[in-house]
Amino acid sequence: MEDLTQTISNLVGIGLGIVGAVGVGFFIYGAYLYLTASGAPHQMERGKSAMMTALAGVVLALVAYGVVELVMNAVVGSPVDPNVPNPATPTPTGN
Repeated sequence: MEDLTQTISNLVGIGLGIVGAVGVGFFIYGAYLYLTASGAPHQMERGKSAMMTALAGVVLALVAYGVVELVMNAVVGSPVDPNVPNPATPTPTGN
């Protein structure tokens, strides 16, 4: 089970890296369009739209990563039983 968890975590990390790289590239493209618009309103709007779309995509990817990690911890994490004492906590002695 740990191998499957590690594999899924690695794949999600790789996917997040790819999405981040594409998002940064798209943001730079939008900035290029905006800066080279020479005052043309349509070109400036295209650049702003590309930058906002890239930003939204990166934020969405980060939220998806958080959801995947939350689900993985909920599914794989060990359940906590309140009736079982924690071995790391010292139990009081009756002295």
